[in-house]
Amino acid sequence: MLGKILKRTLLGIMVSAGLSMTAVAAPVGWDEAGKEWLSQQSAHFSVHFVEGHEQSAARVLDIAERVRREQLPFFQSAPQTRTEIVLVDDFDFSNGWATPLPFAQIRLFMSPPEDGGDLATSDDWLHLLIRHEYAHIMHMELATGAPKVLQNVFGRQAFFFPHALTPSLLLEGLAVYLETNEELGYGRLQSSQYAMKMRMEVASGELKDLEQVAVANREWPLGYQYLYGAYFIQYLSETYGEQKVQAFLTGYSRRIIPYFLLNRTARQSFGKDFNALWLDFQAYLEKEFAPQLAQLKQHSVSGKEVGKETGKELQPTPYLQVVAHSQSGLLVNHNNGEDRPEIATLDPENGEWTSLTASKDITAMSSHPQSGLAASRLVHYADGRSYNDLFLYRDGQWQQLTERQRFRHVRWMPDGKQLIASRKVAGVSELWLVDAQSIDQAQAPVRIWRGDSETVLGTFDISPTGNDLVAAVKRPRQGWNLEMLSLDSKTWQPITDTKAAESSPSYLPDGRILYSADYEGVFDVYVLDQSRGEVEQWTRELGGALRPVWQPGTGLVYQAYEIEGYQLRYLPTPRVLSTQPIETLQGRYDYPPVVEQVVEKSEPEAYSPWSTLRPHNWLPLVYIDDARTQIGALTFGSDALGRHNYQLAATWDFDNELVDANLVYQYDNRWMAVLSSSHDYDKMTFEGRSDYRITRDDYFVLQRNHIVTAFEDQLSLHAGGVLDKESLVSQPDFASMIAFRETNETLAGLAVTFDNREAYLNVPGIGWGHYLDVVAETNALFDSDYDGQKYQAQWKGTWDLPGRTTLTARLGGGYADDDAKRFRLGGKDLFEESRLFGRDTQALRGYDDSVQRGQRYATQRLELETWLGRIERNWSLYPVGVGDVSGSVFVDSGAAWDSGDDHKQLTGVGAQITIEVELGYNLTLPMTLGYAHGLDSNLGKDEVYFTVSGSLW
Repeated sequence: MLGKILKRTLLGIMVSAGLSMTAVAAPVGWDEAGKEWLSQQSAHFSVHFVEGHEQSAARVLDIAERVRREQLPFFQSAPQTRTEIVLVDDFDFSNGWATPLPFAQIRLFMSPPEDGGDLATSDDWLHLLIRHEYAHIMHMELATGAPKVLQNVFGRQAFFFPHALTPSLLLEGLAVYLETNEELGYGRLQSSQYAMKMRMEVASGELKDLEQVAVANREWPLGYQYLYGAYFIQYLSETYGEQKVQAFLTGYSRRIIPYFLLNRTARQSFGKDFNALWLDFQAYLEKEFAPQLAQLKQHSVSGKEVGKETGKELQPTPYLQVVAHSQSGLLVNHNNGEDRPEIATLDPENGEWTSLTASKDITAMSSHPQSGLAASRLVHYADGRSYNDLFLYRDGQWQQLTERQRFRHVRWMPDGKQLIASRKVAGVSELWLVDAQSIDQAQAPVRIWRGDSETVLGTFDISPTGNDLVAAVKRPRQGWNLEMLSLDSKTWQPITDTKAAESSPSYLPDGRILYSADYEGVFDVYVLDQSRGEVEQWTRELGGALRPVWQPGTGLVYQAYEIEGYQLRYLPTPRVLSTQPIETLQGRYDYPPVVEQVVEKSEPEAYSPWSTLRPHNWLPLVYIDDARTQIGALTFGSDALGRHNYQLAATWDFDNELVDANLVYQYDNRWMAVLSSSHDYDKMTFEGRSDYRITRDDYFVLQRNHIVTAFEDQLSLHAGGVLDKESLVSQPDFASMIAFRETNETLAGLAVTFDNREAYLNVPGIGWGHYLDVVAETNALFDSDYDGQKYQAQWKGTWDLPGRTTLTARLGGGYADDDAKRFRLGGKDLFEESRLFGRDTQALRGYDDSVQRGQRYATQRLELETWLGRIERNWSLYPVGVGDVSGSVFVDSGAAWDSGDDHKQLTGVGAQITIEVELGYNLTLPMTLGYAHGLDSNLGKDEVYFTVSGSLW
């Protein structure tokens, strides 16, 4: 499809971009009726937002200008052009990202973090988010000397941003360090969550070494590059002073060769390389946390591990589990990262599970003895949005209660007829009363409370009487406290006013409030008796006790943060470890205002993509051999909203006066166009004479995806057209005896796809699910050397087996009219099978490419794949590491034949091992070494093959 030169060059550029970008520049959600995108500028920033978010956008500019002023003395330089900020309300979870390519840009999710999480310790969620992401921009933009000169010549290319190509532990560590304000007490380095995580790393006796953290990916604790990186930067600043950290940043910004000069620059700045510094850092951590660990171990009081007494102990999980009490037993949405998640009832004492139903992306549950189980689930839509909605599980069936209503948390009212659910829209928290009927029968939800942009509502519970609601609430300029809402008067009453992070409140049967808090710097379970104004402590964990639940008949159930993950524990009869008046715990933050001054801004105007869509970079392309001399250039770009994305490469062959060109354009995830014109140079020899036959390959595809969607957008209708033309440009005079057939296939078609596949943290590839496509194409709409129709279908099903093992089956079939282009069978190129339109090749490992051709084909495949191990280590600080290792055995079978002919079934068997190679710390490239044996005695062969795959295209 592409010329060899363009293949090589585009691969290199995509690898380069992948190594430097800390986040994928995903497009914003599709436009919604009546909501226009607007833009507004301040001196150093542009913000792009949907109509209706003007107030938030103005606040973003005010905060961003403040952050720039405060971070400039540290970095000593800042981007010369405006940083593009895009404010989106497309997700029901908190996040953001920043990248310098193809221009300095930040994406902010308008979704405040909730109680109990890493991001909860902040003066203001938007300030924390901007402070973190802009630190990335300031950091990655640092370039002086030769890199800056090359930027001025070639524009914004990945390899000319030295700091963008450093391990994420340095990028994220510095951003977390700079988001933290020690004096005011906010930011992750001041949080009990980070202290808990690092304390348990020290307690494990196996602190991670530098080679592990450099390529942190799936190992526990998840995101540990942030954790270790932040403490490492803090260690460097405390030990050597911030000036030395700044000297390192300045020194490395001059490095023209990325990756290989990190240790040299560290020696010049700190007197030691990073390997030696890391050993000192590990000793520092041991010293810092040893006293606290010794004291906690001496006074530790923990609950029982689930099932330990019967030998059925529950293994720790990498995720906090969603848990709810019920009359039938403790309900757990069990998600361990290697099996298909399921909702089950658990008997904590004997460790017995009773499965209710498979689940997916459950974020909250509430059970009622008569009305069933209500759950909130995150649904990922084709339009690029991820919203929560409510579902009801009754009589073994799920019923959907809301659609795109964004309800994240849910609790039953005592009568079982209604639910109270919370949501966040444009960063503002709300509470709604929801009718517990199916979506086509229920009355419209009624909003009962709406906060403001600086008040964040967290988890909540309904009182046994149904008159009140208790919630974790973060008010402006304060931390997380407990408050009570009267459901009659809709007024809030403060319960606590402390500097602790209080989270996960729920009512005990007697009306007292159960919750988790870090009053002494460690999260433990507490009970508040409002009538007496007293707080009882029920646990004293070494790590932390989170998300407590009272299960009738079992007692207290909570999740302990342990060395290997989150561990479910229970206390049948909790013992009161201490009691103190709530007044003794009171203490206010009173953070200073986030917006220090209102900056000068332009008036909002309609968004235009052109200022950011223009090319910001180029690279020369040169390829010379005895057949050609090709010289050209390549560029790529996108607009601020991430909707328009393109890559353009073109070369001129001076020897043969030929043009090779390639253009790839994509508009969000709906429109894609590829236009390629390339040449192949095939050396031919006859009677001692040699020369080249030059052929031209023109390829064009236009595809429109998701025309119609259904079933949570798992079912989609697509349309596409493909032109694939091969023609002769020139050939030696002696080559006429070796005929070359010019071909021109022009197809237009429709396709229906269904895809409900799921991926799990510790399972290679797909963990469970099914994919189906049915494609119909015709040659009749455009001029073509072929005639008639082509029909194809394929189904792939993956089943989750015990452990980290899956079984995948595939069936494929195709039919082409007699005058249509024939299908080809053979070879090991599985990628061609995934093309939706213009698909004419089916893989059959153990056989040559095109071992069979025909107007019909039928293929079958069975593959057993399993996880073999996790290395997750880098080679020192060189840009090569290894992640997971997996293996598989397979059986391929198929046949291709013409109408009226008998078909001959061919079968191949084989095995392969896949190693995830980590390049440049951030790019994962699965490399597969395989062996295949064709069982047919005449056509089969033994072959050893090596393939490299990845999300490059």
